[in-house]
Amino acid sequence: MSRLALLALALAASPVAAQEGPQAFLNAGETIEVELRADFNGDGNPDLAYVAAKEDARELRVVTSYVNETDFGENPVQILALDAYPLADAALAVKGNLRGKVLVLEELTGGTTAVASTHRFRWDSTQGVMMLIGLDATLYSRTFAHDGREASWNLLTGDLVTRTLQLNTGGGDAAYAKVDEKRRKKPSPPLALEESPSGDELLGWLVAGPDR
Repeated sequence: MSRLALLALALAASPVAAQEGPQAFLNAGETIEVELRADFNGDGNPDLAYVAAKEDARELRVVTSYVNETDFGENPVQILALDAYPLADAALAVKGNLRGKVLVLEELTGGTTAVASTHRFRWDSTQGVMMLIGLDATLYSRTFAHDGREASWNLLTGDLVTRTLQLNTGGGDAAYAKVDEKRRKKPSPPLALEESPSGDELLGWLVAGPDR
């Protein structure tokens, strides 16, 4: 019997490794805000993404499993620090893509002026980690007191698209009108999940300049 067949039998006999996948690790005082199990790295085994939260800190943690001809286990956990005081629980989703599954993290932070952000991560087999491939952020007034702005950054192409959200005073259902669209390049070296900027940081770059 081949080594791969023996490994398959071992996995079948291990319900945690073969069925449940990685388990969430929580420090004292932490709870799971949201979690998602999916095969992020395309090896046919479940991986885990979850947001761990406590009173003054929150983190996105992603644990991917691996299987080869001689071994199976888990890669080191990747951790992204999040805003400690969100306006709502984060949302996690996975979307299909011809180049691999994409893990999507959605966040809403701030106060009466809020920032909605969407991070997109994809497994990089060369680096052996989840990498940031896209980041969208929208700043707006929850009380419609002022204009807003939004940005969409594609790290694969370096394209950065920005728009002003202008309060709609001309009637209609839309609170904002999207105006002054600009397209520019913001190239970046590859960013691992834990190196990802926040939506606030992306919007801050628009003030400081796109090449910051």
